[in-house]
Amino acid sequence: MSKNLSDNINELGDVTKKYVQTRIDLVKLTVLSKATQVTSYLISNLILALGGALILFFVLAAFVVWYGQTYGDYLTGLLLAIGVLVVLFVLFALFRNQLISSMVLRKYSSMLFEEEEEEEEL
Repeated sequence: MSKNLSDNINELGDVTKKYVQTRIDLVKLTVLSKATQVTSYLISNLILALGGALILFFVLAAFVVWYGQTYGDYLTGLLLAIGVLVVLFVLFALFRNQLISSMVLRKYSSMLFEEEEEEEEL
């Protein structure tokens, strides 16, 4: 009986070690998944922001050329384009907390807490 009990205790120790290792692997995979989601989110938003800025600058450059050819005054067209950029920058500076913080908070919270929400639904 004591030999059977010691075998069971040894087997329980081995199973516990395997369980702990499996849980550690699960945590590693979960962290890897979340890090991948965050990184892809940041990279895609960076690409979108750079593309949007590039498009905006080309549109403003086209406006300056059009204005200069139409009215013969490139400087006024350039000043109008700079004025548009300044207005956009001021609007962004005023509303950056509401725009960016809420968007980032929503995205990260949905990424980080999606498992807990799924578990609560079950």
